[in-house]
Amino acid sequence: AAGAWSEEAVDHFLRSQRIRARDGAAIRWFHAANSKARAGEAARSDVHMVEADVLVRGGKGGHGDPIMAHPPETDSDNTLQEWLEEIVNTNKGIKLDFKRYLKTNVFYIVCVLSN
Repeated sequence: AAGAWSEEAVDHFLRSQRIRARDGAAIRWFHAANSKARAGEAARSDVHMVEADVLVRGGKGGHGDPIMAHPPETDSDNTLQEWLEEIVNTNKGIKLDFKRYLKTNVFYIVCVLSN
């Protein structure tokens, strides 16, 4: 199927006229958008891509919800579900770094409902 899911990010932003040349260096990033405040700032910004980190609440050996945090942090005011609900309504691409504290045999399915 055609659309953003089937093309490179640089091609998507070029086609949508958000960059002027097929140059990955033209793509602007917002890094470490983990907290609710940082995610909100990223959502309101003029960047193309938002990067954030996902781990399990409680850190190594934790059995909690997937949250938005970067080690050594083990807690956050923002869950993966909340983060996706904030960012999904923007025109930005996302890059999620799944940290080592997520067990490889556990797969989280997150449903995001948007209008």
